[in-house]
Amino acid sequence: MKYFEQNSSELDQFLDFIEEDLGNVRRVLEFCKDNGLEAEFRIHAKSETCEESAQHSDVEIDQIVKTLVFKAGDSFVAVLCPGHRRVDEEKLSETTDSEVRMAKPGEVKDETGYVVGGVSPFDLSIPVYMQETLLEKEYLRPAAGSRVVGVKITSEELEQCTEAETADLCS
Repeated sequence: MKYFEQNSSELDQFLDFIEEDLGNVRRVLEFCKDNGLEAEFRIHAKSETCEESAQHSDVEIDQIVKTLVFKAGDSFVAVLCPGHRRVDEEKLSETTDSEVRMAKPGEVKDETGYVVGGVSPFDLSIPVYMQETLLEKEYLRPAAGSRVVGVKITSEELEQCTEAETADLCS
């Protein structure tokens, strides 16, 4: 797929997202450049779900990476989760050795600078955990700081540059 079509209302909404997310996309771009990552940025139509995102792109749903933020005890952690799966909070609790809950949107923004749906796994100042099955994929596509921009990267590069601890965290 080389392009996507949008009507004027959808384009207006897309431009609003880009304006709001521009600083974060630049943040991810700089991180990738600074770390010598061979990443490809992909602009896509706005999607409400990972299923829609897969339909609007050339990646399978299990290659889409959701970066989910959780409150773990008094701290926050991020979990890189395949698009078609859910984080098992009990497994995450065992891994972090603390009580966990999904972070609220305001907490996510305050802690990461990103908005829910566009949280990038790059340059986070919190511990990052990665669902171990993501390493079975050659390429992955996490958000690039926006709800309409993703980044294609190898699973190994993603694990290394985020310093993620791999574990079985999904149900």
